[in-house]
Amino acid sequence: MERISGLGFKEAFFLMKSEGFVSLKNIEGRCVFHDGEKCTIYSSRPSGCRLYPVIFDVESNRPILDKMCPFSEEFSFSFKILNELSGLYHRLIDERKANV
Repeated sequence: MERISGLGFKEAFFLMKSEGFVSLKNIEGRCVFHDGEKCTIYSSRPSGCRLYPVIFDVESNRPILDKMCPFSEEFSFSFKILNELSGLYHRLIDERKANV
């Protein structure tokens, strides 16, 4: 949030809160910062975007490759990515507890 706010964007423009979690807003099925071709804040994108298409599947309680990503087959899990995702997941859970 701080990194994106530092670019001059107001939090009300790009953030939404749901069930104690804070996430980027989507407009017509895509991130508010995606112009239809590319991410307009790519070098300042959030951690979750940097890890994509690796996502945490709550139902199976494990990381998976997002099937909706047309390039997911080009990626694989590495220990580094799994560690980063685990750290992000725990930060989000702590943030949710603080916001509920």
